[in-house]
Amino acid sequence: MQVLLIILFVLMVTQSFTSILQVKYYQKFIQKITREYDFCPSYELYTDVSKGSLIKTIVAVVIDEQGEIISCHACKGLTIFARFKTKEMYHGLTLTEIHQRKLNQNRMNQIENVLHKVYLRKTEAIPN
Repeated sequence: MQVLLIILFVLMVTQSFTSILQVKYYQKFIQKITREYDFCPSYELYTDVSKGSLIKTIVAVVIDEQGEIISCHACKGLTIFARFKTKEMYHGLTLTEIHQRKLNQNRMNQIENVLHKVYLRKTEAIPN
């Protein structure tokens, strides 16, 4: 019984340590993106999460004032080994185009779902 408790304790400590590493990686990546686009005050950085049945996707997207995607990065995976990858296929698209895709299609991938959530958040922030 004591061996089981020791194993459980070690697993809990390991999980806590790896969670801290993942948070530090996330913070460092967001700081890098912020510094990279700090020169242009009209750019906005949005981050959001899409939780699938097993895999979680974190998306960091930089958009300009017209809603065009300047930079899109996604971190997809189960563990701390998941890293942000640049998603070039979304560069140059607008959030309005993503919204139109959502209206025309039933199913979208997790990245597009997050971009649609960013579109909704951005349109909520714009006063009528």
